[in-house]
Amino acid sequence: MLFTSLINQISPKTSIKIVHSDDIFNLTDVAFIDGTQTEYENEILYFGCSEQLTNNKLPPHCVLTRSPNEQFLNSLKIGVSLALVDAKELFLVFNAAKALMDASRTQGFYGELMDCAAHSHSIEPVINLAAAKLGNSLVLLDSSFKILAYSTIFPIDDPLWEENIRLGYCTYEFVNAVQNLDAVKNAARNSDPVVVTCYASPLRKLSSKIFIRENFVGIVLMLEKETPISPLHFQLLPVISAAARDAIPRYAPFLISDNTIYQKLLYDLLIGAPPEMIAPQVAELPFSPHLCALCIRQSRYLGQKHLKEEVAEQLVRCLPDTRFTFHEKGIAALVPLGDAPKLGLDMQKKLIVLAEKEHLRIGVSNLFFQIETFAKRYAQAMRALELSLRLHPEEVVSLYSDYAFYDLLSNTKEQDVLGLYCHPALALLNQYDHANGTDFYHTLEAYLSWGCSVKDTAEKLFIHRNSLNYRLDRIQSLTQVDLSDTKERFLLEMSYHIDHYTGRDS
Repeated sequence: MLFTSLINQISPKTSIKIVHSDDIFNLTDVAFIDGTQTEYENEILYFGCSEQLTNNKLPPHCVLTRSPNEQFLNSLKIGVSLALVDAKELFLVFNAAKALMDASRTQGFYGELMDCAAHSHSIEPVINLAAAKLGNSLVLLDSSFKILAYSTIFPIDDPLWEENIRLGYCTYEFVNAVQNLDAVKNAARNSDPVVVTCYASPLRKLSSKIFIRENFVGIVLMLEKETPISPLHFQLLPVISAAARDAIPRYAPFLISDNTIYQKLLYDLLIGAPPEMIAPQVAELPFSPHLCALCIRQSRYLGQKHLKEEVAEQLVRCLPDTRFTFHEKGIAALVPLGDAPKLGLDMQKKLIVLAEKEHLRIGVSNLFFQIETFAKRYAQAMRALELSLRLHPEEVVSLYSDYAFYDLLSNTKEQDVLGLYCHPALALLNQYDHANGTDFYHTLEAYLSWGCSVKDTAEKLFIHRNSLNYRLDRIQSLTQVDLSDTKERFLLEMSYHIDHYTGRDS
C-alpha cells in the first residue's frame, strides 16, 4: 500500500495531515520509533515523535506527533514521506494503519490462493502455497476428519499425523477425543482460529473451520513446528479457510461428498466406531438379510474426481440399492444380496464389465448378515484384492472365498516353514518331471481341481482319457497316494495351494 493512499484513508476521522509524500515503495508493515534505530526499512511506516529520532534522521516513511520544534521539516528531501498527527491520536492512527495493511495483505494473499487454484484446478498446490506463507505444514480435512489434502514442502514427522495421513483418515477414537477437547467444544461456529493441543501429539495445532453456504464442511489445520504460532498465523489462517471455501466448490467439488445417513454409518464403521455409538443409526435403517462388501480401487489412477463422479454413479446403476462411502482412495460398498447366499454370477459379470471399462480392481467379501461387521468384511474384500494382485494379476474381480486359504497362509508367522506342511508327493512328482520331461505335477493338480473327473480333466488338458488314466496310474505308483481317500485328496489340494502361494509351482 502506498503512503498517500494509506494516509488518505485514515485522515477523514483523525487530525493527520500529509506534509510531504514520495510514493516510491509499497508499505507492508508498521512499527514504532524506539530511539535506538540507526537504520530504517523502506517498506515499513514508522510512528513516534521527533524527540525519538536519532540525529534527527527521518525514516523513509513516518507519522510523527506535532511538536513546537518542527525544524526537521526544513530538511525534508526526496524519498521521505511524512505526516503529522496530534499526540493524543498517535495510537489510534497506528492501529488504523495496521488494520488497513493487514486487510490489504490478506486480500492479496486470498487472491494468490485463488489464482493458484484457478491455474491448477486442484487443491494440493493451494495448500502448499499457504503452508509456505505460514512457514508450517497444513492439513485439509473434511467434517468427518478425512484427509483431503496436505502440504509437502515441510516434513510431517509427528507420529500421530504421519499415521493419519498414511491412512487417509483419522480414527474414530482420535476424532472422538478431539471433539471432546474444551477448545473444540467451546469454539464459535465461525472460521476464527482455535489453538488445539492433545496428549497424543507433541505439536500444537491452529485450526480454522470451513463453511460452505453456512454448512460446516471441513477444517484447515496448521501444525506448529517450523514456525511458532504468531498473530500473523491467526490473521492468515481464516484467509486460507475462505480460499478453501471458495476454491473447493469451483475446482474440486468431489472433495466434499454428500454425507447421506448410510454413508456416515459405513464411514463410522470403517474408522472404528464402537457398537454402542452406531446402534441408534442401525436401528433406524433397513438392511438386506444377506450382505457382502466390496473394496474398489483404481488400477489406472484417474483421480478422485473420476472415482467420485463417474465410478460411484455407475456402480449404483450396475448394482441398484448398493450403499457406499469413499475410503482409503477407493470405494467401500455394501451390496444387498436379498436371500442369495453369495454374489451371483450375473452380478459378478456386471462388476467385471465395470472394472474393465473404468480401470478398476474389485474385491468381494464373503457373505455376512449384520451391518456391524461391515468393517471386517470390507477388510476381507481388500485382502482378496491384495492377494489376487500377487497371485492372479490379470483378475479384475476377486472373491475372498477364492483367497481365504491364502489369507490364512499369509497370517502364518514363519513363512519360510510353510513348505514343511506340504504332502511329500508334490516334491516327488516335481523331481520326477524335471528328470524325465513329464508333467505329472500339473496333471495331478488339474485332476484335483476338476473334482477328480477324468472326463473334465482330460478335456481341460486336451488329452485322451486313456492318456490321463495312464498318467494317474503312474502318479499313484510313484507316490503311493490313494486318490480315493478324501483326507489324502484334501492334503494334496492344500499342498498345491501352499506351493502356489510360495511360488514353488513355477
